[in-house]
Amino acid sequence: MILPVAIHMGILCEVCGVVHFIATSPGIRLSATIEGMYRLTCKPPCSEVKTFRKEAMHPYRVSEDVFKKGYAEVGEYEVLEKGA
Repeated sequence: MILPVAIHMGILCEVCGVVHFIATSPGIRLSATIEGMYRLTCKPPCSEVKTFRKEAMHPYRVSEDVFKKGYAEVGEYEVLEKGA
């Protein structure tokens, strides 16, 4: 069975290669201290923490099951060009 795929906005952790989706990742929160900034805390065992603006996110093609869990491991996503 082929799972349906969709395009969702996410942010890449450059340390481990996991993509976190803004709408479903428990590791992304709106910053309480800097207006318009988000804070990503990557999932263990990665300890990367970074802040970013929504403009830093990119579209990724993933299955709905992957999107629902909040993140995609390397090999579970396809990065798309912005505006594609």
